[in-house]
Amino acid sequence: CRHGDKCNRIHNRPVVSQTILFKHLYQNPPEAISFAEGNKISDAALKSSLDHFYKFYEEIFIELSNFGELKELNVCDNLGDHMIGNVYAKFANEEYASRAFNTLAGKYYHSNLVQEEYSPVINFKECRCRNYEEDRCERGGFCNFLHLKHVSRTLEKSLKDEMYEKHPEYRRREGGDPRGRNRKKKNRHEHSSSESSLDGYDNYHRKKIIKKWCVKYKKEKELEEKKKEAAQAKINLALIEQKLSQTTKKAEDLIQQQNQDKTFLFMENEIKDNTLDKKEEDKK
Repeated sequence: CRHGDKCNRIHNRPVVSQTILFKHLYQNPPEAISFAEGNKISDAALKSSLDHFYKFYEEIFIELSNFGELKELNVCDNLGDHMIGNVYAKFANEEYASRAFNTLAGKYYHSNLVQEEYSPVINFKECRCRNYEEDRCERGGFCNFLHLKHVSRTLEKSLKDEMYEKHPEYRRREGGDPRGRNRKKKNRHEHSSSESSLDGYDNYHRKKIIKKWCVKYKKEKELEEKKKEAAQAKINLALIEQKLSQTTKKAEDLIQQQNQDKTFLFMENEIKDNTLDKKEEDKK
């Protein structure tokens, strides 16, 4: 909640939960913040921010999986002060979550104190912003619903395979992942490539990201066209004002000239009248 302890609503703060919230744990690079705000960035900058996020994701996933079976790891892409950099870790049960919570209390990550609390969120589908998933969220990064960073399926599967290989006891417990017993282990670094920032994405998310870029490109084009039309209208208005000013000045000059001519004609007639009067007086 953006109001924190000053909020008038009653918030459910569980004493224990299988989900832990790590506040502001992920430090977004400037490129990621710019992209989350809807700005256009270069492919190189996008790839750099993705690599930065994937390194963080791998490191946190591997570290937390040592405390228990990790079901989900979600990182917020929101920009609000109360949500930026938040990380949600959902364990298989409350025992694993309590072990991680108690061990990490008072610890530091990259010189920052780990701020943690239990979260009542278990089903993240209910907390996600559906408009963000469809690229229709008008609030952008400051939406109060979760905007979760995309994680490629290749990376997520490989990390879970590595977790189950390192901790086979997780599979034997009730609720453990039954899949992957005989699956071939994949390289989790397949998601990243020096050739393209989209390498490693499955076709569904590749199409989704490309569609998102196309929509943004279309909006930018429309905005550019509107700006050009507004600039042209401003120029046309300035030309009309200039022509009107010139016409007004010509009219004023013409009126002034006519007034001068009338004045000269009046003076000339007056002089003639005076001359005639004088001649008549002389005759008398």
